[in-house]
Amino acid sequence: MVSEPLPLKTSLKKKFALYLGSGMMIVLAAIFFWVYQQVKKGIYDQLDQQARSLLQQVIITRLWVADHGGLFVRQQPGGRPNPFLEDTEIYDRDGNTYLYQNPAMVTREISEYASRKGLYKFRLTSLKLKNPSNAPLPFEKEALLQFKELGFEQASQGISLVGEENGKPVYRLIIPLRVETSCLKCHADQRYTEGEVRGGLSVTIPMGNTVRIIRQNQLYFILSGVLITFCVLAGLYYLLNILVLSPLGHLYGVGQQLLAGKYTAKSDIHSKDEFEALSCAFNDMTDKLLEGYEGTIRSLMAAVDARDPYTKGHTARVGHYSLQIGKEMGLDDELLAEIRIGAILHDVGKIGIPDEILLKDSALTDEERAEIQSHVSKGVEIVGDVEFLQCIIPAVLYHHERIDGNGYPDGLKKEHLPLISRIIAVADTFDAMTTDRPYSKAVSKAHAIHEIEKNAGTQFDHEVVAAFVKVLRSDTT
Repeated sequence: MVSEPLPLKTSLKKKFALYLGSGMMIVLAAIFFWVYQQVKKGIYDQLDQQARSLLQQVIITRLWVADHGGLFVRQQPGGRPNPFLEDTEIYDRDGNTYLYQNPAMVTREISEYASRKGLYKFRLTSLKLKNPSNAPLPFEKEALLQFKELGFEQASQGISLVGEENGKPVYRLIIPLRVETSCLKCHADQRYTEGEVRGGLSVTIPMGNTVRIIRQNQLYFILSGVLITFCVLAGLYYLLNILVLSPLGHLYGVGQQLLAGKYTAKSDIHSKDEFEALSCAFNDMTDKLLEGYEGTIRSLMAAVDARDPYTKGHTARVGHYSLQIGKEMGLDDELLAEIRIGAILHDVGKIGIPDEILLKDSALTDEERAEIQSHVSKGVEIVGDVEFLQCIIPAVLYHHERIDGNGYPDGLKKEHLPLISRIIAVADTFDAMTTDRPYSKAVSKAHAIHEIEKNAGTQFDHEVVAAFVKVLRSDTT
């Protein structure tokens, strides 16, 4: 029996999509996530540098003010003297009032001005307070305790935090402040000593734009990651499909055709690599198999000819005629190969007919005629177990059927009669009529053609007869 084509549980394309695709997506996703984190870290580092630069500017301003003993600024509407300092007001000749500003007040004024502009704000804080409004926030208090424990040098880099203020994200950085000589003028009563950590200076920067940039980058990274992943996978798939999957698929398809009994199938790969070499080896293997099949067919044909010497060469001629008819009818190579083999072996069942009946040169009895007719079923028994001959069973079994249903063994009519048996029936009859037999003399080709045309539509198929006549008249035989 012909083997059933082996179904694919999972094709290479599906495995590629499942395994390599998943692996690539995971690897690329990890790479993009890492790159995104690095970009995000770079944005935060830039924000941190901005915060540190702002704090350094404030510290320099505070030092300048302290080194100059403070400064006086003209009193603005709503301005009030510093309640924690003495002698904080002076007047000019025109009666204008000027208020004394120490480093702490300058820091507060700068902070309030920057905050009104929506930029940032500063805070001075300490564990030893003179101004209650400078009381540390929870974050600042925890930082001040760490500064006190570590000392100024180890804590000089400060502590940063991403948090919220009024429901909006902010970045906070606090650095320690140490007591300078100029500081003791105002803070001597708090018993500070020079070099000691006396508090901290913090800056709060709104992160609205930063968060927006991070989210935009996140979206860009996701979109670009998906696009690049798709392009990489598509490129890999394209290369893999051209270099591996297509050649393998072609070889698999040819193998399935051979398993299905289509022994004319050939591999056609011209990749100039190992697949082309494999294709050639595949074809060589198929040719060797076909040579074995041909040897089997020739052996069977020789056995038939040996049983009936009066019809020696009959099978070869019927094969030739049948093949020419098929070509004239425009049949494909696969069917032509089946026709050729079927025509050669159509009478193989005669091997099982006794000599006294097969070689009898007088009229046959009804029982003997039935025995002769049984050669079609005996032929099926012979070829039925040969896998590569399954395709010719209709030729062996039905080449004595008629279009009008009066043939044997099953009385099939045209619509149920296989084309291969219709073709062989014409070729078989023509050769029988034009060859000398013990019980009949050969007739001329013209007479044989006339008889065949006369029986077209009853015994023979019209189209097959027309093709055969055209073949004979074109002298191709």
